[in-house]
Amino acid sequence: MAGQIYNLSQLEELAGGNIEFVNSMVETFLEHTPGQLEEILHAYEILDLATVGAVAHKIKPNIELFGINIIKQDIRVVEEKGKQGLKDKDLEESISRVELHLKEAFNQLLQR
Repeated sequence: MAGQIYNLSQLEELAGGNIEFVNSMVETFLEHTPGQLEEILHAYEILDLATVGAVAHKIKPNIELFGINIIKQDIRVVEEKGKQGLKDKDLEESISRVELHLKEAFNQLLQR
């Protein structure tokens, strides 16, 4: 995948120039979000759509804060369809895109 998938400008603005804060937030994101992604994938696999929606709700603010805009709409779809218990092609495709792009963001953030 070409190009940087995340944008830390919102986080940097929030940090007010405090690089240690930015680094701490990135570290926390990398510590917790991969497990939350796995939780979504496992819940979807066993058709626990309520958990899919709940976990998507938890990670949605981080996707916005880290400027991973390519999946902003997808995470909303995952949240809403999960909460509504609607398993369809849109949910499946959105989960796939969230997985693909979050994993790329994890890799890029680890190398920054």
